[in-house]
Amino acid sequence: MKLLLINNEFPPIGGGGSTVAKYAVKYFSEAGHDVTLITSSFRDLPRKEKFSASFVGDGINKGSVTIIRVPAFRRYKDYCSAWELISFGISALFYCLWYVPSQKPDVIHAYFALPAGWVARIIHLIYGTPFSVYFGGSDMPGSNPSRYKKLYPYITLLTRWVWRGASVSTVCSHGLFELGRKLDPKYDFRLVPNGVELSRFVPVERRPNPKVKILFIGRLIARKGFQYVVQALPRIQQITNVPFEVEVVGTGAMRSHLDGLAVKLGVSHLIKYVGTVPYEKLHESYQGADVFVLTSESEGMPAVTLEAMGCGLPIITTNVPGNREIVREGENGYLIDVGDTEKLAQDLAKLIQNEELRKKMGVASRQFVQGYEWREIIKQYENILKEIVYHKKT
Repeated sequence: MKLLLINNEFPPIGGGGSTVAKYAVKYFSEAGHDVTLITSSFRDLPRKEKFSASFVGDGINKGSVTIIRVPAFRRYKDYCSAWELISFGISALFYCLWYVPSQKPDVIHAYFALPAGWVARIIHLIYGTPFSVYFGGSDMPGSNPSRYKKLYPYITLLTRWVWRGASVSTVCSHGLFELGRKLDPKYDFRLVPNGVELSRFVPVERRPNPKVKILFIGRLIARKGFQYVVQALPRIQQITNVPFEVEVVGTGAMRSHLDGLAVKLGVSHLIKYVGTVPYEKLHESYQGADVFVLTSESEGMPAVTLEAMGCGLPIITTNVPGNREIVREGENGYLIDVGDTEKLAQDLAKLIQNEELRKKMGVASRQFVQGYEWREIIKQYENILKEIVYHKKT
């Protein structure tokens, strides 16, 4: 198949949506499909990259990959504002108006309803090219009220217009599926979860750390909730005498606020910021940790949690859709209500003080995540796209 993917983020920029696109490009091309991905420009990244994917087995280059970075306003590597998304959508639309009639892709796969799904819908109306849409979290109206509460009333009709024009719309979690069905009971969403590269994100024999290492990976923005971890640290100090530290991988606009909060609470010495870690080395961060924590206010299905589970870590995360589908209370970790810093402190203290409990939960994490291998997840998407192309031809 000749596939056109549209996503405002792709490595090295972006968050979880970037990771999803990375593995789609990898496994679609390895399966022999010609893949073009349209994404955002950023600083000195090349505007166009093209390479072949070697098909393992016979050594023949079967698939090809072309990455097109169209002009778009983007100030930060790991965060994109609403108006920056709009700039990408407009730019991607103009590029697709030329690309689709000249290259004639079999199908378009858009990552997130806005802006990519909006672009695909317009292209479908003009040229008739079928498309599918991936819903990953905040693009489903109501899923991220902490950031988009005021916008959702205005974009719900637009989002519904997008998914109703799609041949297939997928959601990455049961929570998003239920939310979508409430918004449009007659629409048939497909549930395809996010995944993890289990051959790379693997457990290792952990050497005892001088301090128990709690790992947080995520953007330093309000929705990701690291402020709740900082707020819990004084209480953890009260109820455990085992040395520990929190390692933070990620950057963001809240860093100065978090620093001020830590100073105020007297816990700055417990936090170690390491900034951005290249994705190809990220597994080393998990493998060097003892506990993984993600205290988001909302999630689709976080890739970082699946990766932490692949590396055999116990998980402490918030009891919100997406998270509670992959973390079982008392089995491979603990679930807390958003903002419940007392339970967060108590659960972290349990794991800090009990190495055997950490090992037991880590084993459970690895076992649970076996069904989320990216290669198999992308096969599900491949079958969906083949189905769309087949129906177009018949």
